[in-house]
Parts: sequence; C-alpha cells; structure tokens
Amino acid sequence: MEFFDIRKMPISLWRNGAGETREICCFPPATREFNWRASIASLASNGDFSVSPGIDRVITLLEGGEVHLDGGKAFTHTLQRHQPFSFAGDLPVKAQLLEGQMSMDFNIMTRRDRCRAKVRVADRTFTTFASRGGVVFVLSGAWQLGEKLLTPDQGAWWHEGNHTLRLLKEEGTLLFSEIFWLPGH
Repeated sequence: MEFFDIRKMPISLWRNGAGETREICCFPPATREFNWRASIASLASNGDFSVSPGIDRVITLLEGGEVHLDGGKAFTHTLQRHQPFSFAGDLPVKAQLLEGQMSMDFNIMTRRDRCRAKVRVADRTFTTFASRGGVVFVLSGAWQLGEKLLTPDQGAWWHEGNHTLRLLKEEGTLLFSEIFWLPGH
C-alpha cells in the first residue's frame, strides 16, 4: 500500500496548456501501456480531452465549477461535484468550464480488454472486496487505514489485498475506486 497527499505530488503540465496532472499510480508502473491509472487533473480552460483508444475513463469533479463534456453523438454530460461519470476514452470529448473557473477532477483510466473500475463516494466505515487494486481519496473527515490517518486531500492506493477504511468522526466522505480484472487477466 502506498499513501499520497496531493499537496506534495509532482505536477505535469499538459502539452496544450489547458491543465495539469498529478499522477497517483499506474500499473504496471512507468509505462504507457498501463492496465489502470489514477490521477488528479486540474482543468484551467476549455479544450479537448486526449483520445485514448481501448481505454475506459471514470471522471469525478472534486472542486471548482461544473464542467460540460461533449462527446458528440455518443453523449453530453455536465460533471457535478462528487458524482462519478464513465465514458469511453476512444471518443473525442470537448470540455467546457461552465462557470469560467478551474476544476479539479479525479480520474481512473482502465484498459478495456483487461479490467474495469467502479468509483463511488463512501460515507461510512467499509472493507474493500476487490483484491486486485484500488484507490481512496479523502474528501472530508478523518479516516483510518491500517496504521495511517487520512484527512482531506490525502489518499492511498494498492494493487492487492482487502483493506478496512474506518471513519473516525460522525461525518466524512471519500472517493473510492476498486479495480475488477476480467477473466484471464
């Protein structure tokens, strides 16, 4: 298990200048042919998402103004805070900042022929059940994961094992993604 704090993560600027990314994890590590990848991106202006053939994406607005996604004939969708949205990375998608302010988004990308991601918001103690990988990111409250205390803007990722996340206060939320592998992988 690895822990992270977005305030301490390296930032990669996008080639088109429209945003930046903080990579949380990538499996296998340091490869362009990943099975799954988690990141947090900041979108600073309207623009096109990179097209990623064979990749499925789940994006969740963490903070900032709503973002309208236009996938042409396939879909149109407005990202709202803490509501995961899934779409095929093969599609050309245009993003428009509706309120003109930067947004910060949590992203999970999976190679469609190998695995899938399920992303949801948790608001109570739970134990993970997919033993092949996952990521948590604290939105509010204090959470215990093993010996580690996690507070807002902190999280953890793993590639195997079941883990219990214990809410330490009356209220709190975290974004939780589990990776499910397809048969044969």
